[in-house]
Amino acid sequence: MKFSQEDPTDALLVKSYDDNAIVIQSSASPDLTRLTTPFILSADTLDQKTQLNAIADLTVEDIDYFKSHDIEVVILGQGKVTRVSPQSLVQFSERAIGLEQMPIGAACRTYNLLVSEGRRVALVIDFQ
Repeated sequence: MKFSQEDPTDALLVKSYDDNAIVIQSSASPDLTRLTTPFILSADTLDQKTQLNAIADLTVEDIDYFKSHDIEVVILGQGKVTRVSPQSLVQFSERAIGLEQMPIGAACRTYNLLVSEGRRVALVIDFQ
């Protein structure tokens, strides 16, 4: 049996990463975008302007941002992983949004995999 990976049309994917920058690319375009500041990425949106509150203290408004974009899983990629408050975990759960925290590299790989499966996922990167 032969397997091959399909990229969703026009999906924004992580092309490369290190501890200080992430390069993203649309599967429909050869243009690369290098990001060095915190951002939120989904298959169809790159949001560099939304300022989430401190990762450890996400507010209801922060969580509602993901719900309004129909996100089912949020991946928090951090240079130094800090724990989300128990209250925030409950609020994510109440809104039926999964939340995973991991180092930047693992977050990027997981994001690409979930996007390739057609999942509604958001990658939130904090380089600190």
